[in-house]
Amino acid sequence: MAPKLSERVSPRTLVLLLLGLATGVKILWALNSVGSCDVILFRAFGKAMVSRGLTQLYIGTPTFNHTPLTGWLVKELYLATGPDGLKFAAILRFGSILADIGLVLGLLQVRKLTGKPPWWALCLFAVSPVSIMVSGFHGNIDPIMVMLLFFAAMAVLTDRPMLCGVLFAAACNIKIVPVLVAPVFIFYWVARGWRPAVRFMGSSGALMLAGASWGLIHCPAAFLKNVFGYGSYWGEWGITYWLRETGMKGFETMDFTGLSVAQNRVVLVLKVVTLAGVLALAWRRRKLGGMEFFTTLGAAFTWIFVFAPGAAVQYMVWFAPFVLLMSPKWWVPVTAGSAIYMVQFYQAASHFEFPWHLAFPMGPEIAYWGPWMNGAWGVFIALLCWRGMGWFLGERGEGGRDGTYKRDGTDGTYQGEGRTCIA
Repeated sequence: MAPKLSERVSPRTLVLLLLGLATGVKILWALNSVGSCDVILFRAFGKAMVSRGLTQLYIGTPTFNHTPLTGWLVKELYLATGPDGLKFAAILRFGSILADIGLVLGLLQVRKLTGKPPWWALCLFAVSPVSIMVSGFHGNIDPIMVMLLFFAAMAVLTDRPMLCGVLFAAACNIKIVPVLVAPVFIFYWVARGWRPAVRFMGSSGALMLAGASWGLIHCPAAFLKNVFGYGSYWGEWGITYWLRETGMKGFETMDFTGLSVAQNRVVLVLKVVTLAGVLALAWRRRKLGGMEFFTTLGAAFTWIFVFAPGAAVQYMVWFAPFVLLMSPKWWVPVTAGSAIYMVQFYQAASHFEFPWHLAFPMGPEIAYWGPWMNGAWGVFIALLCWRGMGWFLGERGEGGRDGTYKRDGTDGTYQGEGRTCIA
């Protein structure tokens, strides 16, 4: 009798085969589509940088809310591809596709170190429809940021504060989003003593300052407003969506500029609530190491997505690896809700033509895809209600004294959580 497939193919090999399949789909889609409006915006940014420079781009273009490093990378990509917009669109997405590969390989390493996540979850993650849509079609740099942030968390797992700082700052220099969860990293290293805290904050601070120096020197007001002040579009996600749906005067604008006094007040309150929740989680759980650190990040992103004043569809990759490691069973409905929401968004923005070639939302389509947002948002609310009490009370951590895995130094193994793992 022939052996079963599960006996002939190891779980790791199956994950890699599924990753290869998903990567192939992403590459084919990237080569045969324009992507979303973000691709067009990035190309416009690159063209503007060639003609006007980065300083004027910050001053004259409020929609440019990216870091200087991202601006320069987009400029070089524009110069390399010239008038060929399709080549620009494809190469832009290749960076995210490579980041997705790195992320799955990183998860495989975490699995080797800790035995988590389970193989079935890794297989599903490798072919995540959210990842396929964002990296293969949408066209943005969020997956690159997520990969670097995940590797920074892996450096926590193996007790490397300086490497953690470098990777965290690198993620911030791609997209400023990781500053939202910076307290999780800072309080963790402070709880381990002044030396690891100094190593983390010194390496991350120096690299972040270097990356932001151009904007801080040449156009500080515009740079800080565009990059650090951006709160996504009002009325497309969560609480602000429902405030806009009420039809009340002062809440009808759907944008990130030109908001009413009432809208700006709501945005400020939501930002304060978001920051306060992350700070509380980071402080309460600062002594928990090992896999509990990923749980803290997953909890922080859950809190962020419940109270965020806005969230674009490509943001649905931000939390993916952290929620996966926190709870594979919760990752499934979160991913399903996100995927359904994204499909409806792209379908409407592509004039209901499939396969999608160009998704360019004009605004009125929100009447079609807006209600589907509640599926993804609702899962975050349910997750927060189900697990939130335990998060804020500080669940017991895992592994050794501090939950980290430290290289033995003699035989290339890692020690931690009561097991020895080969590096």
